Amino acid sequence: MKKSLGLVFQDIFNSYPEVFSSAPGRINIIGEHTDYNLGYVLPAAIDLRSCFFLSRRSDKKVYLWAENFKKKDTFSLQKICYSEQNKWVNYVKGVFWALEEEGFNLQGINGLVWGDIPLEAGLSSSAALEVSIVQGLNTLFKLDLEPKRMAEIARRAENDFVGVKCGLMDQFISIFGQKNKALFLDCEILKYQLIPLDLEKAGLQILVFDSGVRRELSSSEYNKRCLESSRALELLKKYGIYSYKDATLSVLEERKDKINKVLLKRARHVISENNRVKKAVEAIKKSDFLMLGQLISQSHKSLRDNYEVSCPELDLLYDSAQEFSGCLGARLTGAGFGGSGIALIKKEKSDAFKNILLKEAGKRGFVRPGFYEVNIREGARANFLNKEGKE
Repeated sequence: MKKSLGLVFQDIFNSYPEVFSSAPGRINIIGEHTDYNLGYVLPAAIDLRSCFFLSRRSDKKVYLWAENFKKKDTFSLQKICYSEQNKWVNYVKGVFWALEEEGFNLQGINGLVWGDIPLEAGLSSSAALEVSIVQGLNTLFKLDLEPKRMAEIARRAENDFVGVKCGLMDQFISIFGQKNKALFLDCEILKYQLIPLDLEKAGLQILVFDSGVRRELSSSEYNKRCLESSRALELLKKYGIYSYKDATLSVLEERKDKINKVLLKRARHVISENNRVKKAVEAIKKSDFLMLGQLISQSHKSLRDNYEVSCPELDLLYDSAQEFSGCLGARLTGAGFGGSGIALIKKEKSDAFKNILLKEAGKRGFVRPGFYEVNIREGARANFLNKEGKE
């Protein structure tokens, strides 16, 4: 695929690419809606990636080709404006804009974008695209950006240019991910620990359930949840609780009469989810996958009832998992409101579980779901190509 994309680049731009970069999507094993609340998360990079071929131009123009859509776009670095027509290009523009805001005076490029991460499915296709862009530009122009700073620039592109108030988790795992390891991240201080997670050795796998329900985060209730959880914490600060990581459910319950019911539920999810992440880390270290599965399922219940970001299609995954002996646990992953869920399942039971989900989705008149059997793989990388566009 990489070779054929290089040929497409040559055909589009009549020249060879100088740099190839790629970055992975991710699953979040547990720790949902805790990243922007400066709590704990436990994501892992997967073997679905966003790829970027690029070469320098002598002017300030950026010429792009999106191979997935067979669409082109052009913009000037002297005036980077949000595009209402081609939404995909805003993630690329956002990275250039963030780098310009950071003081980098970049040249234009020719660039080709392609990826096999399903869009708007909760697998972080947008962060993977942003990271592949910043990784490629860092290599091409020798910007000497540290990995953590690249993650922060990619996040700034999504927060301040695209308009999605996400946390740093998606960009962080896309850069720092490693094969067969989950990443335990404290989103407040950005301290992280890579936790060995060899599911294959345990006879398990992560099955991604793509509900087929699409949503655009910037126009969904995602930003509303960010605001609600922030307001809940502001109220808790009156009682000496300054961080969700330091809060306890018992203290929250003591103050429940003083807090709006909606905000109370949002805070209850964030506090309990932080606790589940820490327990999940210990379960993985002990290879206690039954406990990990239980925590994953508990996470979905809280996301459904307290944070209210599930939907009937994702609840189908959770409900079916409770009745299927080969599934240890299941939950929605990503922002919710559609997108995907994950199931921790015995490998030999995967096909049987898929068939149950397909049958139940058909009974309920849902869109036919898709499935991805993902593996935990390495993070972003980039390298120069030779004069013929080869490594």
